[in-house]
Amino acid sequence: MKQWIKAASLSLVILSSSMYAQAAEAAQKVGYVATGQAMQQLAKRYNVTEKLRSEFKDRIDELRSIENRMKTKVDKAKRDGELLSESDRTKIQRELASLDSDYKLKAKALQEDQRRRGAEEEQKLVMKIRTAIQSVAKKEGYDIVVDAQAVLYADPKDDLSSKVISAVK
Repeated sequence: MKQWIKAASLSLVILSSSMYAQAAEAAQKVGYVATGQAMQQLAKRYNVTEKLRSEFKDRIDELRSIENRMKTKVDKAKRDGELLSESDRTKIQRELASLDSDYKLKAKALQEDQRRRGAEEEQKLVMKIRTAIQSVAKKEGYDIVVDAQAVLYADPKDDLSSKVISAVK
């Protein structure tokens, strides 16, 4: 019976020591980053909005030109509507319909292209931020870094946002 008690106590000691080792291992250094704020600051730094605006400037100007032509045709139809013959009115209506469909088609294509390019630029920033987070976390000795929106409370000393923003190249 004494051997059984010794074996049980030995296994209890081994089990409890492994539990303490796991508890010590579970104590990890956790930091957080306000990724939304970082995205906004980096978008301003890299002038993403201006870059996209200049990229699509010609197409936007073309849409404005179509709008102006449509407005001119509508004004002419209103102003001279009584004096125009039926064939001239029909001609103006067809031109307006053609301009309208052309405008809608080009506007939709522009909108899709702007959305796609915006997503591409955003993805570039996300990759830069992710790389900077990994670099800062390794340098500062953090085991885990989470988004600040997922954190209910954390010590401000674990906020890596400013370090990550300055680390983005």
